[in-house]
Amino acid sequence: MKKQTYSDPWDEIEARANNYSSQGLLAMVIVIIVAWALTVGGFFVVDKDMMTKAALIGILGFLSLRAILRIFDNSKRWLKYLVLSVICVLCGTIVAVLSFHAVLLYVIPLIFAAQYSKQHVIWCTLAVNGIMVVISSLVSFYYGLCDLNIFFVSNANYEYYSQIAANGFAGLETNPNTTFILIAYASFPRIMLLSLIAFMLSQITAKGRAEAAQMARTKLISETDFITGVFNKNKYAEMIESYYPKLDTVGVIFWDINNLKEVNDEYGHEMGDQIIIELAEALLAKSGDTYRVYRIGGDEFVSIIDNPSPGEEKKVEKEILKLLACTKSKADACVSVAHGTARGKGLDVSQVVNEADAAMYACKRKMKGENDESPR
Repeated sequence: MKKQTYSDPWDEIEARANNYSSQGLLAMVIVIIVAWALTVGGFFVVDKDMMTKAALIGILGFLSLRAILRIFDNSKRWLKYLVLSVICVLCGTIVAVLSFHAVLLYVIPLIFAAQYSKQHVIWCTLAVNGIMVVISSLVSFYYGLCDLNIFFVSNANYEYYSQIAANGFAGLETNPNTTFILIAYASFPRIMLLSLIAFMLSQITAKGRAEAAQMARTKLISETDFITGVFNKNKYAEMIESYYPKLDTVGVIFWDINNLKEVNDEYGHEMGDQIIIELAEALLAKSGDTYRVYRIGGDEFVSIIDNPSPGEEKKVEKEILKLLACTKSKADACVSVAHGTARGKGLDVSQVVNEADAAMYACKRKMKGENDESPR
């Protein structure tokens, strides 16, 4: 299966996070099946009918959500909000059925949210999760596995209830406002705990995002030419070695500024740098996902096109030359650009670059000959 590529790096990050969510959903299904099997086998002392209902809800819900992730483009920003909201609802529903047996499931949506590397995603998930805590606490008490300490005015343990059960719970006072007790003493503490977890995950996410941004800036600086903003020779060497040989075809355009030394000697290096920048700007105007520009020498640039269509490198060459002709140079000097193209297999990219270099020098000799023959 061919790996999908994205023009926006954030789209790739989003897609990767949704892929991880898909894997996490599958893991959830496996855990639910194991828990259900252990319950049916008698290892867990939980009502089997309740456990079966919870297992069916979880398995069908998580597998359906995983199917949605496989159908839609995982780079879509809205997809994570749908995924996280449904996870909150499914986890809350399972807790509503199994009560305290599954209360740790409230944490699961926050863990899923943390991998998206955005703090607001965690807080949005917490908001939906908090609503589900209240709903599942109420539903669990009335229709799920009831917690007797909420129904009776007591904080007794198992031994106390075992002793009193023989008398049919005689003498135990019941709470008159069970709903309030559920919200105030069951839901609220859980929401507080989830808020703390959300805060910690948010801090971890922010730290990771800052470190990733710093690493990205450092990498960008290490592979970018300071003056022009195009890729530098280090990046060029890396791509020649590890990227371009994997492509079927490459198209190469070699550029060289004529008379740059004379400009530097007569007008100064600032003027020479300005000419270099103007050429780089023209080259960058055509750059994109499949077209990259490298500065490999003081006055030498290389443009490389991934899997170009027939004649595409010639077309790009003409467009850039036209753009340069329309650009009024800020440098008051007569400067021309020699250029040459070549195309070939990605595996032979170094040879293709050499052929473009040779074509550029042929162009340079021709331009020099024309200048020598021109009337003075």
